[in-house]
Amino acid sequence: MTRAVHAYASRLTDRLVEKGVLAPTGPLTDAFRRVDRGVFVPAFALYEHTPEGTRYRLLRGDVPEQREEWGSHVYADETLIIEVKGKPILEALPHGTGKGRCTSSSTMPGLMAQILNELDLDGDPRVLEIGVGSGYNAAILSECLGSDRVTSIDISPRLVSDAAERLTGSGYHPIVAEYDGHKGYPDRAPYDRIISTTAFTHVPPAWLDQVASGGLILVNIAGGTGGAMLILKVGEDGTAQGRFLPEWAGFMPARSHDPRLRTSVDDEGTSSETSLDPALLRDLAFAFVAQLATVDADNVLRTADDGTDFLSMEGRDGAWAEVDIEPARGGRFQVMQGGPRRLWTMVEAAHRWWVGHGEPDWSAFGATVTPEEQFVWHDSPVDGHRWSLV
Repeated sequence: MTRAVHAYASRLTDRLVEKGVLAPTGPLTDAFRRVDRGVFVPAFALYEHTPEGTRYRLLRGDVPEQREEWGSHVYADETLIIEVKGKPILEALPHGTGKGRCTSSSTMPGLMAQILNELDLDGDPRVLEIGVGSGYNAAILSECLGSDRVTSIDISPRLVSDAAERLTGSGYHPIVAEYDGHKGYPDRAPYDRIISTTAFTHVPPAWLDQVASGGLILVNIAGGTGGAMLILKVGEDGTAQGRFLPEWAGFMPARSHDPRLRTSVDDEGTSSETSLDPALLRDLAFAFVAQLATVDADNVLRTADDGTDFLSMEGRDGAWAEVDIEPARGGRFQVMQGGPRRLWTMVEAAHRWWVGHGEPDWSAFGATVTPEEQFVWHDSPVDGHRWSLV
């Protein structure tokens, strides 16, 4: 590492210490000072939302006229886009700009620091990371624990090959493999920690078999509506139980080699009105509860042929709902819904429950995971209200 790069990494670390997400001294803080993020994110994309969709602009550290702007972001506490439509950013944006769905990013360092602190790295645990991304987090783990204690997997073959090359070039040699995160990585099990930097709608059952008794699982449980970070401790009987972390964080949805198919239903639906403003789903606390109620439903803002915006919800079983964003006369919102479940009716019921229980946020909830079932509970795992995750 050159003296200039060391200074950049050190200044980034100082800012994370000032924010309180890193201790002034310690192994994790030292690791952030020693690992150069710029090596792992040589190029990334900035983005802006436009009426035609998300638009990206490529920045490269090896282009002299972009070097200063590139550095101002890569050594800042920012999330950086590194893959679009399943392609590395240089391939996805060959002309420097473009559109598409973001599929991977380099997590903001402050969030990395928070979740690594929650993971408890004392005692040199064996760690499985789900989602190698740029490789930066695997480098931090390798610096803290030694490369032989770290395994990192990703479903994207190019992310795996690029991260492995950069890790090796920086002197780190963890196991990096292309693998579906839903299946864990049995070849190196058991692990003392599993950390996922992608979001799952539930805890993949394979993980329970791969974590040693007393080990921890840290995962973003989230879907199309909301979610939060969950930390679980695995008991001797193989049951994992824990709570959602107070600090909110979210990651991109995990991809799978065997995605669950969605069912289409030929259903004209029924019309109704609601007093519940769909904008309330922007409230992270309520969105968390609405996600528990609707389980697998995705939601997206769409525009009708007449130019009006509406919220569209769709479940894997063919359930659907459409809710106008603007209220009609009288302050109520038009609703159309159909399929085997009435998704918006479920959201309304979730809102009544949430208000009736004092509008709790995700930190008032926990989860229990066994090989046979997994559920989120409010307040108590024994007698609290429950929602199934699968």
